[in-house]
Amino acid sequence: MPSTMKKPFNYVENAAVTAAVKRARTGQPAQIGPDPALHSQDAELHWVEAVLRHRLSLRSLNRPVSIRAKDDDIHPLVADGQHFPAVALSIPFADRTLTFLASYDDRRRLVFDLLAPCERCGAPVPAEEINSLEDLGDYLLQARDTLGGSPRLRTSPAHAAGCLARGD
Repeated sequence: MPSTMKKPFNYVENAAVTAAVKRARTGQPAQIGPDPALHSQDAELHWVEAVLRHRLSLRSLNRPVSIRAKDDDIHPLVADGQHFPAVALSIPFADRTLTFLASYDDRRRLVFDLLAPCERCGAPVPAEEINSLEDLGDYLLQARDTLGGSPRLRTSPAHAAGCLARGD
């Protein structure tokens, strides 16, 4: 799916592109360690936000990065789920917002998808699985050999009725 990002990149996108280029040159992803644990006193939205912040290495940028988290009223938390909503996270910038969807994959791992307009219907759907700063950089650079798309693209209920991109 083509990138909808505009240039010049903001500071998060610059860091992502730099990380992707470094991974491409060295073959080694950044070592970020395990995800933060969910503690009983944590609200789940704050925990999901903390995991995204960790996976994208946002604390390493040495400047504040605002993330807004809320329940997503369209997508389920797990495939074929109906009762629990996924989490929508947005990172706002002056000229645009990066929006992610947090849900669980078929192996019950928390995954993040970048939401972008569907090429066919224009609805915001999971376009690319982004689980590291390098993944975001690959998406922004359109590094086709490292992009795989989101497995949740074809099953997203956000598609317009009759959209051919949705696989039923």
